[in-house]
Order: sequence, then structure tokens, then C-alpha cells
Amino acid sequence: MVTQVSKSSTKKISYRYTAIDYAMLAVVAVVAGVIFYATWFVYEFGKVLGGPIVARLLSYGLWFIGAPLAATLIKKPGSAFLGETLGALVETVIPTIGGVTNLIYGVAQGLASEIGYAVFRYRRFDVLTASLAGALAGIPAVSLDALLFAEIASPQVMLLWYIASIVSGGIYGAVASIAVSRVYRG
Repeated sequence: MVTQVSKSSTKKISYRYTAIDYAMLAVVAVVAGVIFYATWFVYEFGKVLGGPIVARLLSYGLWFIGAPLAATLIKKPGSAFLGETLGALVETVIPTIGGVTNLIYGVAQGLASEIGYAVFRYRRFDVLTASLAGALAGIPAVSLDALLFAEIASPQVMLLWYIASIVSGGIYGAVASIAVSRVYRG
């Protein structure tokens, strides 16, 4: 039996961030922070349009977009976490309705998104991985809604909120990866 090893599985992972990586993280943080700020309007529009499920489906993935943007661009361990967390910091400074809780969400969502890349041992930074990272961020988002803002409903409705957040995160994660890949051919 012959075992074939792909190049991507033998490629050495770099943990060292360069000055260019930090500069790209700063740009991602500002872009993500502005997107996060604008997402409050999308969320409110979604609530008016179809209630909390539609609001989460339309908007939550936008709040998770910092992680796949940074990870697809920088392709290093920790970049998803940093992209989401720093974007939340920018959103907090702007300021928005969420205030300091934005940073709590950013840390939790960044950690969840980072798991999406860790599952593949930081060897894949493609659309599938970005979609997974975005989807995973939906779990702490809805959980924090319940813990911090008492947004609690029946188990069936909570399940729909989780599903809407996860689907939204998966879609916007893929969109972020495709956008970065089209803009930056690196």
C-alpha cells in the first residue's frame, strides 16, 4: 500500500508574525470594526422584517467576519482570534449599542472561530475552513445573548436562533474567504 502525502500536510506552520502581518491585522481590525458597527443597522432591519430569527440570519455572520478575514489573509495560528477580537475592540471604541460587551463577544467568537482552523491543524485556510470558523462563532454569540442580555426563549426557538446564527456565520465566513482570495492573491 502506498501512502501519498500532500504538500499542504507537510508544509511547516509559521507561528511568527511579521510587521506586514501586524499591519494586515490592523487593517482587518478597522474594516471588521466598521462592518460590526454597520451590522447593528442590519440587525435592527432584520428584526423589523421578520423578528429575531431573520435578524440573526441576516446579521450575525457579519459580526463573525473578522476571524475569517484575518485568517484567510494572514494564514497563521491565532490570526482568526486576533482578527475577531481586534475588530470588536474597534467596534467598542466607535462606540455602538453593545458597548464593552462587544469585546466579550469578540473574544468568545474569536476563540470559537480559531477552533475551525485548529481542527485542520492550521494547514487549510480555504472557503470550507472559513465557513466552519464563521459557523462556530454562532455558538458563543447566542449563548452570550442569553447570559448577558437574558435573550432566552423556549428550547425550540433557542435552537432556531442557534441554527440561524450558525448558518449566517457559515455563509459570511465563506464570503470573507472568497473576497480575500479575489483581492489578495498570496
